[in-house]
Amino acid sequence: MAGPGERTTARPGRAFIEQALASGAEVMDEDVGKQFFAAYGIEVPKGGTVTSVDAAVKLAVKIGFPVVMKGVTPTIQHKTDAGLVLLRISDETEVREAYRTLESRAATAGAALDGVLVEHMVQGKREFVVGLVRDLLFGPVVMFGLGGIFTEALKDVAFAVAPVSEDDACELMDEIDAKVLLDSFRGEPAVDRTALARIIMAVGQMAEDHPEIREIDVNPLLIDGETPVAVDALIAVGEPVPVSTRPPADMSRLNSLVAPGDVAVVGASADTGKWGGMITANLILGGYPGPIYLVNPRGGEILGLPVYPSITDLPETPDLVVIAVPAALVNGVMEECGRKGVEAVVVVSAGFSEVGPEGKALEDEMVAIAEKYDMALVGPNCMGVISAHQKVYGTGFMLVRPDPGGASMVSQSGNLGLQLLVSADKRKGGVGKFIGVGNEAMIDAVDFINYLHSDPQTNTIVAYMEGFDDGRRLLEVARETTPDKPVVVLRGGMSDYGKKAAASHTGALTSSTAVFEAAARQSGLIVVTDPDEFMDLTFALSYMPLPAGRRVAVATLGGGWGVLVSDEIARCGLRLAELSPEVLESLDRILPPFWSRSNPVDMVATVVPGVPEEVVEILVASDQIDAVIVMGVVGSMSESHRAIDEIEALKAGRGRIEGRVTGEDGDRAKDGVGGETESDACPDFEKVELALSEREFSFIHQNAALMDHYCKPVVNISQRPMTQAIFSAGGRYASFVLPSPLRGVRILGKMADYGAYLQKKGRDLRC
Repeated sequence: MAGPGERTTARPGRAFIEQALASGAEVMDEDVGKQFFAAYGIEVPKGGTVTSVDAAVKLAVKIGFPVVMKGVTPTIQHKTDAGLVLLRISDETEVREAYRTLESRAATAGAALDGVLVEHMVQGKREFVVGLVRDLLFGPVVMFGLGGIFTEALKDVAFAVAPVSEDDACELMDEIDAKVLLDSFRGEPAVDRTALARIIMAVGQMAEDHPEIREIDVNPLLIDGETPVAVDALIAVGEPVPVSTRPPADMSRLNSLVAPGDVAVVGASADTGKWGGMITANLILGGYPGPIYLVNPRGGEILGLPVYPSITDLPETPDLVVIAVPAALVNGVMEECGRKGVEAVVVVSAGFSEVGPEGKALEDEMVAIAEKYDMALVGPNCMGVISAHQKVYGTGFMLVRPDPGGASMVSQSGNLGLQLLVSADKRKGGVGKFIGVGNEAMIDAVDFINYLHSDPQTNTIVAYMEGFDDGRRLLEVARETTPDKPVVVLRGGMSDYGKKAAASHTGALTSSTAVFEAAARQSGLIVVTDPDEFMDLTFALSYMPLPAGRRVAVATLGGGWGVLVSDEIARCGLRLAELSPEVLESLDRILPPFWSRSNPVDMVATVVPGVPEEVVEILVASDQIDAVIVMGVVGSMSESHRAIDEIEALKAGRGRIEGRVTGEDGDRAKDGVGGETESDACPDFEKVELALSEREFSFIHQNAALMDHYCKPVVNISQRPMTQAIFSAGGRYASFVLPSPLRGVRILGKMADYGAYLQKKGRDLRC
């Protein structure tokens, strides 16, 4: 009878695995490996292993010429490199010569042959590789790519975390550059993709069925006609490889973190140069509506609020406590919080696991206290938390209080998280929630992604991540979340957690980046490495609809931008939409006769009132167009007014008027704007900002209304740098104005990828 947790169903080829383990061999004999493959339905050549010349001749005659002969020795894994693979042996004489040659070459390499594998030679001209390796964070990972002797040289491979679904297998085939070889090629028929998908899926299943399998290499996987055949089999076995895991955190008390009824700051100070002082200032100046309790043994008063000597002395039990005291004092405060009945604690203090063993011991003690009293713990060594809808601005170091928005952010880096918050604030993008997770002693970034999945105030989840402890949990949480909400990951320098093993090509090619990108592709994560693109996507996904396809129309005031954008559209997996005769006819009626009559639509600097507005609507309304990029209209309409202002100022003797930024109400907006192009495009950016005219505001709002009506994204590129990026007209969507056309194309490419992922999941992206 099977013991608890044991599988009761038969696992194909189990006897072969146990035989290899019992022999103490690290790599399974190739002949046995092919029998193992056959047990999973993988096509292999006819043949077998012999131990004499006469037996080799007899077997070759039986299976039919030409044959392949390979020396069998456990001490040489890559036989081709050692000259132990002989091809195109066409008669009995050549069999005898080949057998002696293999014996001689093995001896030269310092090895003795256990036998010779004789197989019918598969005549396929196309070579692929399928492999498997066990990653320390994600577990078994399957590889597919271009095979043969150039596998490691060309590195044209793709990965998928097992188990591999049929969709995953088909995506792997499309991920490699050499995918054209899978179609009809130079007289060869198209590869049987269904059979190939079954092989890829079977290799993933082998790892699930047999934890002792460490690596697999099927290289080459030859295509015989249309049939994939495994002509090589390398299977490394050993004790099961442990995978890093981390249990999910208890999320039951996190509402006290993001929507507390009252807040306490331990380490409060009137000095905003201190963390406790800046946290206090952000909470009070941010207009937090509930009671704020300030704690400092010195007592007194800060900004009109009394200061209590300890948590114990507070008149009420706060839901949330933010701790900003030296590391040595933190655990004493934690004990006070526990005895007081506090539900959630954020420790911004540093000096814990990030500094060494002594700090790690303090951090472990902190977690033990939190668990003893059933408190949610965020940090330590973190930036703090923000819940803008509830006016909880509990971060230190800088004054930053972004308006409420649909995007919520999780960051493993304090300073980078703060930089992104400042960018969101200045560009009027808004942020719903921000959680700086720091050392993730109790609750990590994956836990918060899981929590934000069900948060009704969050429509987009964004995270800065440098590493994680449990890859499979990240994969599972992302798979559950991304069909409902986009998850954008700004990926920092993760450690090389891929298991590098010399036994196989797969092991040699596996890397942390490749495996993470595979998991992201399978789970719908949107991964970027540039902070500007990260913020652009944050706003785009929060405020614009997704494109239902990859057809893009470009409306531009000049040809140069159109050329650059066309190139970037191709690089980003998008395509320029074909303009229908109806669209061309409509544009002919309103544009000069010398307009481009193609996509990009070059409006030849036409900013006559009503023309750009009508051009955009004609394009958005077309059934052949999924998204529209508008370049140079915003920022051009106001130029004549700006020129008139400066001329009048010059006449009046006031000198040159510097540029300015105004909001819709005419007041000067905040200075500065996030983005890589500010200093490059305008060295004196603070003095050369954009004043929008009423018509430009009307144009921007019309674009938002068009997105509402047609459910298609419209991306605006400003002629001049702008402070504000998001402009709402009160509907479902808001206009997003970018400073760079190429950045606009890149976010559309990512949005189209995510839209395609959702459509595979059965989502209808139409309104």
